[in-house]
Amino acid sequence: MNDVSMWEQLSLAAFLQKHWADNQVSCTVTFDPETEGPQLQHALDVYQYQLKGISFLPKLPTGAYEQMPYEEMTEEEYVSMSTGLKTLDMAPPATGGEEMVNTEVPDKFCDNDSCTI
Repeated sequence: MNDVSMWEQLSLAAFLQKHWADNQVSCTVTFDPETEGPQLQHALDVYQYQLKGISFLPKLPTGAYEQMPYEEMTEEEYVSMSTGLKTLDMAPPATGGEEMVNTEVPDKFCDNDSCTI
């Protein structure tokens, strides 16, 4: 996304919000902190009635966080990283003739009246 400006990303998110989504579009807009950072407030003013929510992530050489939500990589890096992945088995477990039981787990933590810690 290095070649797409913050403004274009916001425009695309607003377009999808209006013409595609029946709820909130999930979008993280990357921006250059030096050139686009000072424009954040203005961008939020412009798109305040077109988006239900938006996240911003600064483009920094070392990344904004230790574990970034996504990162650029070459095809060779992808192949190298994915060689150790195992195939995901989506088949239901064997039940040995027993009927599968769906056990409901009660809500924990907070409800309207109290919280369980």
